[in-house]
Amino acid sequence: MERLSPESRRQIGEKLGELRENQIGEAVEQIIEFNKTPAELKAYMDQFVIGQEKGKKVISVAIAYHYRRLANALKHAMVENGEDLDAALRNTTTPKANVLIVGPTGCGKTYTGEVASRLVGVPFAVEDLTKFSEVGYVGQDASDILLDLLIAAGGNTHVAQMGIVYLDEVDKIATESVVYKDVSGRGVQKGLLKLVEGAENTIDLGKERISLSTRHVLFIAGGVYESLEGIVKRRMTRDGLEGDWKDYLLTDDFVAYGMERQLMGRFPIRAVYDPLTVENLRDIMLKSEESPSRAYVNDLKAWGIDLIFTDEALTEVARRAEQERTGARGLISILHQVLLEDMYCLPGTHTGELVVDGQYVRERVR
Repeated sequence: MERLSPESRRQIGEKLGELRENQIGEAVEQIIEFNKTPAELKAYMDQFVIGQEKGKKVISVAIAYHYRRLANALKHAMVENGEDLDAALRNTTTPKANVLIVGPTGCGKTYTGEVASRLVGVPFAVEDLTKFSEVGYVGQDASDILLDLLIAAGGNTHVAQMGIVYLDEVDKIATESVVYKDVSGRGVQKGLLKLVEGAENTIDLGKERISLSTRHVLFIAGGVYESLEGIVKRRMTRDGLEGDWKDYLLTDDFVAYGMERQLMGRFPIRAVYDPLTVENLRDIMLKSEESPSRAYVNDLKAWGIDLIFTDEALTEVARRAEQERTGARGLISILHQVLLEDMYCLPGTHTGELVVDGQYVRERVR
């Protein structure tokens, strides 16, 4: 299906024309025509997510192949079988390639999925699983996840069925046998099984009931898993293995942590993200398209103030942020401390340059 005949393209065009009448054609077309390579996807991520080279490769391959596979299957269903999009989505079968990302807070786990979803052109929903661990999994929780996805898709069920859901803090639903005292963890995990594998679901909106399948939804789960490294290293010692623990990570290690084996089996693609170094944090301010330092520069520029950071200042901010141990989020905290008085006092009283050097940072961050 990589090369379509003129007749096939005409048929798809007609189908998409019909979809446009319902104001969904553009979004669906972007998904069906997805043709980005893993290298192109990673290059796009590189503009925003600093570091995590191996992790970004893993994510890029998983996402690129998931959506290329889905796009080709939908083209086949729509052209060869003369089906509409509803039928095509129902009858299309593709392997699930859900992704699990392990890494410390603020290292870019959620951000990676968000950035990738932009390039693919699919809705992206983030779900904090800690709220489920507090009360235990019930059916309504699944509806909440799907409703958030539907909202992210602008209310369109077709587009929602091809979106990405990021399950944040997945390690917090581990059973009570390890870090977290959570008697409902097993129930939460079991309740997520069908959802992430792919199932027909119904969202109850009161007077209206909407069917939404997760068969083609890509799930990305992220968690810190603070004691996982120790679990893996102890097993490596027991088995006489040497090397980087990340290269020896097994499902058994997640089970030992308190995760259900069946749930971990639904996440066959795994990536381990590293803590951000001072150099990484400095590069975020210099190179990321959504750099927090650039945001402050733009904020002050609106008042006629040209904020300039010296190299020493950026290094000092990165060093202080690294001490916060909250990853990229620490940059915002440190920059806010450095600039608070200036942001308060200067608008309306000063225009021109505001130069921030290393000493300036050290005086304002104790």
